[in-house]
Amino acid sequence: MKHAIITFCDSKYGDFLVKHWLGSLKANVNLANIDVVVLDYGLSGDQVRQLRNNGVILIKCKRDGFPGATKFRDIERFLSENNYDQVLNCDAGDIIFQTDISNIFEQDKNTFRGVCEPVRTPFEKFFVPGFFDKETAQKIKKTLKGKKIVNGGFIMASSSLFKKLCKEGLEMIKENKFGPDQLVVSYIFHRDGFVDIGIDYNFVVLSSPEEFYVKKGELFFKNGKKIPVVHNAGRFGILRPILRFGFGKDRNRVNKARLTILRDLVRASSVIDK
Repeated sequence: MKHAIITFCDSKYGDFLVKHWLGSLKANVNLANIDVVVLDYGLSGDQVRQLRNNGVILIKCKRDGFPGATKFRDIERFLSENNYDQVLNCDAGDIIFQTDISNIFEQDKNTFRGVCEPVRTPFEKFFVPGFFDKETAQKIKKTLKGKKIVNGGFIMASSSLFKKLCKEGLEMIKENKFGPDQLVVSYIFHRDGFVDIGIDYNFVVLSSPEEFYVKKGELFFKNGKKIPVVHNAGRFGILRPILRFGFGKDRNRVNKARLTILRDLVRASSVIDK
């Protein structure tokens, strides 16, 4: 049975999706047994054509809330209508693939998989109010107390587990805005158990303490190992430490001052929360 990589996107990030996310995926990952699926929340006609020409399965979706939350509804619907073994859901606008990651679809197949943020941050304190009803908010706070947040930008599970995650997540979220999907993932993963597959598979540049360097547009750990999945996360552009982020020899310039400040802020938030 085939596996699926599912992401979601609109026209704002559609060009990056086509040129860099998909470009790096096709160049580096063995997709012989993997379908690439994009939830379309408003891609342009040209972006749609390019994706279809590259064999991507496009699912037209209704944008009636923040896509990070409505994706639960649309992924569950897609998986209910199509049979897959394992499912990877990852962000589309700030991730590139640098090595073949197809092997992780065959590992720890009976549980959730993801990557924890390297430091404990008080994420739930800032995003719980108003996103969930009182009872749900209390459950989340209790479960996540003292725990590291699971980064929702790269998560895996069997199709059956993923459908369960989506169904419960949709029921939990009260407001479709930025933030609650991250808490839902962390809550369910910590409650039900998961395997942390390590930062190699979701290297979040701004929050990771690991040193790295760029050579000919590719990112490497200090020891010379090429980073499999690079995540230039940040809700706003000012929070993204890699300039001209993308796939190609002319891409990826590190704003060292910004990176230092952001990492210091992440560490400080962890200290304050203790």
